Amino acid sequence: MMFSKQIALIIIFLIASYIPAAGAEVKVGEPPPAVTLMNEEGKMVELGSLLDKPTIIYFTHNACHYCTQIIAMLIRADKKFGSQDLQIMGVNVMAKDRKLIRAYKDELGFIFPMFAGNQADVLKAYKIYYVPKLIFIDRNKIVKNVVGHFILEPELHENIREIMEGTKAQRDKGTE
Repeated sequence: MMFSKQIALIIIFLIASYIPAAGAEVKVGEPPPAVTLMNEEGKMVELGSLLDKPTIIYFTHNACHYCTQIIAMLIRADKKFGSQDLQIMGVNVMAKDRKLIRAYKDELGFIFPMFAGNQADVLKAYKIYYVPKLIFIDRNKIVKNVVGHFILEPELHENIREIMEGTKAQRDKGTE
């Protein structure tokens, strides 16, 4: 009898380990995972509610050397593509509150909105095992690409063009 209970528990464990975990993970071709983050004012905001145009979500932290180079590229991209058609936001994976967000922005000149992302659900949903990581989301709120670690500027611009495809044409059509 004891042996059959052990086998039953093992079978339950094996079945449970093959069932996908609750909660979505970031996947190209799907909407980004829904997460709630603290913004710079200390308010909790659902990230999906902010996706009103093509967006780059930039995962970073205060001690990342490569991140400083990407910040410069993002600022140049913002000037080139325009904040009217492109949204850039940061998620500081070390920050649990506004303090580290403010320090990061002040020290590194990050001009875009930033959120505190030191939460297990956020790190798991966006598969943050290292930074920098960039999530490219199109105007239909679909993840077009996920780039981890480092990106070259031409590749950054190529990804931006892909998520902005049709955005300017759609805006121009509305003014005719």
